[in-house]
Parts: sequence; structure tokens; C-alpha cells
Amino acid sequence: APPPPQATGAPVRAPGEVQAAVFYDLPEMLVDLGSADPRRRTFLKLRVSLELTSVADTMIVDANMPRVIDSFQVYLRELRVEDLQGSAGMYRLREELLQRVNAAVRPARVEDVLFREMLIQ
Repeated sequence: APPPPQATGAPVRAPGEVQAAVFYDLPEMLVDLGSADPRRRTFLKLRVSLELTSVADTMIVDANMPRVIDSFQVYLRELRVEDLQGSAGMYRLREELLQRVNAAVRPARVEDVLFREMLIQ
């Protein structure tokens, strides 16, 4: 007879049951984008929400918020307007922010970075 299944710590869900998403709104960020022309300053205003895997992860994100903001600010300040153009630019930005936030809040897991507002001026 095969051995009994081992508990993995993951909650058991009925087939078709969907876990409710948990969203966490980050504070608005305003950064000066890099530019080849030092006389012309361009700003990026960004508001994002994080999609978390559980409500418990919100406490971990709260505790690590300075790391998250620092990681985002350092990355965003290196961007140029050209880096953000088109859907490919938005995709790269989302992937980069997702990678950085997951590194900052480990062991919590962020499933997605959702753009609420993005303004380049």
C-alpha cells in the first residue's frame, strides 16, 4: 500500500474554489527620470498596488516598506522616458518592480504589481 499523503502546510481547497486576492496599495512615488538633456527634467508619478498571496503577508510588507520604497526609487531614478514607452516598456517595468519587491519582502510573496496611475511629465 502506498504511504499516506504528507501535509504540505498549504490549505486544502475544494475543486473550483478560488482564493480571494489581497491587494496592498503602496504610497504614491514621484521620481526625476534620467535624461540626456540636463536642462529638461522629466518626472514620473507612479501609484501601484501589490497583489499578495495572503492577508498575513501585509504585515511583512508593512515591516519592510522602507526597503520596498528604496528599491523602487533607486530603480526608477535610473529609467529614461524611452524605457517606459509602449506596452513592452510597461511590461519590463512591471517585471522589474515585481522582482525587486519580492526580494525586499521575502518570505512573503507578491503575485503581481498592478499600475493604478502612471504619469510622465
